[in-house]
Amino acid sequence: MIDFDTKKLSRILHIILIFGLVLFIPCFIMAPFLLKNNSSDLFSCLFLYPNSILMCFIIIEFMKLFKALEDDSPFTYENVNTLFKTGTISFIMSILWIVDLIGMIFIVHNTYINYIIVLLFLFLLFFGVGIALYILSLLFKKATEYKIENDLTI
Repeated sequence: MIDFDTKKLSRILHIILIFGLVLFIPCFIMAPFLLKNNSSDLFSCLFLYPNSILMCFIIIEFMKLFKALEDDSPFTYENVNTLFKTGTISFIMSILWIVDLIGMIFIVHNTYINYIIVLLFLFLLFFGVGIALYILSLLFKKATEYKIENDLTI
């Protein structure tokens, strides 16, 4: 069995998330200036910004999970709720990406296949992540119930 140093891993992942969040904010602010002012870019901004804000919420929730990992308390109902919330946010993001895809095809009439493939990939990615996080929340819920039951018998 591989033995991980959870505190060191948690600190490294925490630093990576903070670094990503710090890099993300300037990109979020600069996006309208970097995009051309045509209808397809403006239409995509309607979905890019809400997805970006939701991604910030996911990063914040993951930071809570890494804090629980540092505190050596992974099996709590708070972590179950955190995983469920991030899964729900991921499902919302996937819905926004598919609405963007449908809008780009039928409303804006964007025929760039690369753009359509990217939007389809983002939809599938966040839908899959939402399913995975939902399953993990159920597993953590069951593990938390077993842990509480085990703590009561001792």
